[in-house]
Amino acid sequence: MADARARLEARLLWASLWRRRGMAALAALAVAIGASVASALLHVSGDVGAKLTRELRALGPNLMLAPATGSGESFLAESLVTRRMADAGVDGVPILYASARTRGHLVVIAGAPPASLERLHPSWRRSGPAAGPQAGVALARRLGLAPGDSLALASPDGARTLDVRIAGTFEAGGGEDDALWLPLADVQALAGRAGSVSLVHARVDGGTGEVERAAARLEHGGGLTALPLHALSATEQGLLERMRRLMLLVTLAALAAGALSAYGTLTDLALERRREIALLRAIGAPRRRIVGRLFAESAAIGLAGGLVGWAVGAGFALFIGREVFHASLRLHAGVPPVIVLLAVATALLAAAGPIRLALGIEPARALREDG
Repeated sequence: MADARARLEARLLWASLWRRRGMAALAALAVAIGASVASALLHVSGDVGAKLTRELRALGPNLMLAPATGSGESFLAESLVTRRMADAGVDGVPILYASARTRGHLVVIAGAPPASLERLHPSWRRSGPAAGPQAGVALARRLGLAPGDSLALASPDGARTLDVRIAGTFEAGGGEDDALWLPLADVQALAGRAGSVSLVHARVDGGTGEVERAAARLEHGGGLTALPLHALSATEQGLLERMRRLMLLVTLAALAAGALSAYGTLTDLALERRREIALLRAIGAPRRRIVGRLFAESAAIGLAGGLVGWAVGAGFALFIGREVFHASLRLHAGVPPVIVLLAVATALLAAAGPIRLALGIEPARALREDG
């Protein structure tokens, strides 16, 4: 009996919507517009942290490791920092700074693993291959260096020498432009500092909190000081928070606009049916049944609008990922049910006013006017 009644109600619901399919489609479209924006932004927001963090890598390191304050040491043990970074899961580049004589000049040399340096400083503009000795543009101008030139280096006391061939040049936009960057082992040998580094440039994904926690893990055990670069960490945290806040506001605005559009359409749909509602009330139909049927129609409209809005929003999210972040965006399985629920809630909220207005119609007057 209950199944038969449910099937009857479903057929009546379908028949009612089909008779007014133009108006119902317009209401579903209004809901779908808001749902599509919400769908796109929810899909994007799921990956925005990772995507934005990748874009912010161009800012460079946001954490620096140096000898512990008060230790009296000027250098760090390479083995110590390598082990600490591995334990803390931090990506860092150990660097050794020294000086050398060449062509009658005393120049700054810096040793670092070339591949790691390129990964940590992607914004540096390079000319030539990344592997091998790299000359900063300021130093290259001062010494007249070009890729392929040979350079004889000597330690300040002349005890150690090193011949290098310049592989390329780079422009960092700072003091690094006046340095010669070599493989770490070469600088350690030339400076007589085997196994030592001056400091470590590290990168921790996330905001200020993540950087502070990583710094605490790195300092555990002593021997070094982890110095967060707060300006960069705060910038990243602020950008992420503002991006998420903007997406939330745009989503709410889109849903509100969809609800207002649906309100107008559903009001016309409810008033168009005032004779039908008046007849039902005249023959003694309970108000809750009338309200239930109207809300069921609104829920069906919201369901249709939610499904269409999710599909359109998913396509738009893929477009945003490709054009804005230049990467494929992953669609999240949890978004469709959220969008459908939001769309149904929007339709029901938009229908509450028109249904109340329609139920306020006096049956006798409505039947007399329409007769």
